[in-house]
Amino acid sequence: MSRTIIARGAALAAATMLALTACGGTDETTETPDAPAAGVEEQEDDAAAEDADTEEADGADEDAEADEADDSAAEDGSEDDAAEKDAEGADAATEGAVVEIGTEFTDEETGDVITIVSAVRHNPTEYYMASDNPDGEMIYLEVKVTPGDIYGGVISQRDFLLDDDGEEVNYAASADDEMIEAGFEYFDGPSRRDGEATGYIPIYVETTGDTLQGAYVRPEMKILGENETVPEFRGEFEIPAA
Repeated sequence: MSRTIIARGAALAAATMLALTACGGTDETTETPDAPAAGVEEQEDDAAAEDADTEEADGADEDAEADEADDSAAEDGSEDDAAEKDAEGADAATEGAVVEIGTEFTDEETGDVITIVSAVRHNPTEYYMASDNPDGEMIYLEVKVTPGDIYGGVISQRDFLLDDDGEEVNYAASADDEMIEAGFEYFDGPSRRDGEATGYIPIYVETTGDTLQGAYVRPEMKILGENETVPEFRGEFEIPAA
């Protein structure tokens, strides 16, 4: 009886050992994969650091190139501004200065309305009297006329005068071409029958000043077929400083 119990106990013990072995419950250790070597980790860290340094260097190069481009653009802009200012200065040196006048006269005898609109002062000129004369000035006088319907005839460009050191001078006849070339419409003494007219008259003064005195003078007229005359008309104006 007792041997049978022992045998069964041994059998149970053997079965228990098999079960523990299958479940890994024995004292035997299970092998695990080797951990990465420390040297490999250090190499990977060094490579990552080198990549970061390269990216920083590339970024610095790009920033430097961008700064150079900005500096170049700024220099180009400064050069353009300087060139534009030089061009403006050259234009100013070759163009006159416009001054507004706006003085109006009404000739009661003829019904003509005369307006001195403006003047263009300090015009460059090749007029013969301007040669070697630093005290002179070429002026383009802008006038507008609205003729009356009482008389015929013309309103002459020679009727517009400027004071020249005590003497009155009028139309500089040989300067009309250069005035037209400069872009100004010439007032050519239109007939009253042609109606309203506007244009510029070149007048040269040998002695100029800050302001200039001027006058519109219609001379005395004789009425054709009658023994009557129309008295002179005079209206005065001032050209302001430029």
